[in-house]
This record gives sequence, C-alpha cells and structure tokens, in this order.
Amino acid sequence: MNLLRTVLVLVIFVILVHMGLVYSGIEADLNGLTRSIYSLAELLEIPARVVIDALPASTEQRQNIQASGIYFVGFAAIVGYFILFLLLGVGRR
Repeated sequence: MNLLRTVLVLVIFVILVHMGLVYSGIEADLNGLTRSIYSLAELLEIPARVVIDALPASTEQRQNIQASGIYFVGFAAIVGYFILFLLLGVGRR
C-alpha cells in the first residue's frame, strides 16, 4: 500500500513539474529530461482529459477549458491522483 502511495506522489510531482515547465516557457525539446517529463506528464494526464471530455458542458464552458489548456487538465489530474492517494490511506491502522 505504501508503494502505491509513493508512486502516486511521484505522479503528482511529475505533473506539477510539467506545469511549471510550461509556465516558465521551457520547450519540450530542450534536452532529454524535459522531453521525458513532457511525454510522461501528457500520458499521466490522459485519464483527466477523458473525464473532462465526458462531462456535459456548454460551448462556453468548452471554450474556457480550451483556453486554460494544460493548467485545467493538469490540476484536474492532480486532484484525481490526490483523491486516489487519500483513498489508499483510508482504513489503515
């Protein structure tokens, strides 16, 4: 159980680093490390994108989601992984 929680913390950290790199304007093709962080974070954000796309939203809401882009999806993914992190800790004694 602790291993899964540790992996979830690392997943959250990778997504936060990815959002920080995007905010700083650092390109993905700068070096191998940034390329791997961008690629891994995009893979880890796919479940959040699927959930967001499945939600019923008006065209105005869809435009706001598109305008926020990486930040909206990134924070949604972080919240989802954090909820999983908390659920894995429930019931431990």
